[in-house]
Amino acid sequence: MADAPAPTVPPVPTTYRERLAQFRILEEKRFELIEELLEKLEKTEAKLAQTELDLNSEQNVRRTLQAEVVEAREKESAMAQRQARRPFALVLIDADADGFLFQDKYLTRKAQGGEQLADELLIRTREYLRPQFDDADSMDILVRVYANLEGMANYLVRQDKVRNLGALRAMSTGFCGRISSFDFIDIGVGKEGSSGRKLRENLSFYTSSVHLRHVIVACSPTDLPASLLSNMPLEKVTLVESMPLPTALTTLPIKVTKFATLFPPPPSPKSPRPRGRNGAQLQLMQQEDADGGATWLVINPERSKSQGAALRRRNASEDENSSLSISIGPDNTVSVDSGRRRRIMG
Repeated sequence: MADAPAPTVPPVPTTYRERLAQFRILEEKRFELIEELLEKLEKTEAKLAQTELDLNSEQNVRRTLQAEVVEAREKESAMAQRQARRPFALVLIDADADGFLFQDKYLTRKAQGGEQLADELLIRTREYLRPQFDDADSMDILVRVYANLEGMANYLVRQDKVRNLGALRAMSTGFCGRISSFDFIDIGVGKEGSSGRKLRENLSFYTSSVHLRHVIVACSPTDLPASLLSNMPLEKVTLVESMPLPTALTTLPIKVTKFATLFPPPPSPKSPRPRGRNGAQLQLMQQEDADGGATWLVINPERSKSQGAALRRRNASEDENSSLSISIGPDNTVSVDSGRRRRIMG
């Protein structure tokens, strides 16, 4: 095998010009290296400057966010202090709704009954709130009762539970005067002033208050659609149940309670009204009196449709629901009322 040829050795420059040409080539390579290093340095400095700008920008953003967090915490703390300064619970009652007419012992005792109603309502409200709030005993309790007093009085007069509207007004006055934050509001007659509308408006207004801890609502389920409640903080709301609530409300995450000492239990749907001869309705009622109880036997005559129409055509003053009431008082006084009252002393 033949040996590999030896590498060619460049000739050694012999003259000064050849040596100068060699130095020029080296100098040019050195300049190229310096140019390359300078170019890389400039690019690195540009990147460093951009990075510094980005860092400053991020620092500014972080400082802004930190300032916003501190401000938000201060606002939250201030709000918590304001809420703790004067918290309150609210009770809204539609006394015109079925099942929410107060018990007779409050309605029939004029001012004394109103005062007793206010005391009982305050006791039961605090009793309900204590398991939920540590400061329930120091919390302000606001009560708004809405009713058409004239319509309520007419109903109670027909039931022979009060004598006139004045007795019911005395009850509402006693209720309001007993506790300064309790109001019994007469909304008058008319659809536009209905107690249900008043209650809904107050519920929407107060649930947005930062001071409100809880609201207890007693009204007809028809006046509280699920669509209205779903837009409220339900953890702040409790419904008072007198009659069974519809499924649309029971499926909501909302609290339900009963105030049995305030509202009478609903009548049993299976117990028919007792009837006398000729279709007359007999009703036995118990009315509590300041001097003791009195038992009332009420006879409501049943009229046919033609009789009712005849009365309306004549514009008769007799009430279609007129009745004969016989009462026996605690002092054995017998009272008969058939439009004209007669008393027989026993």
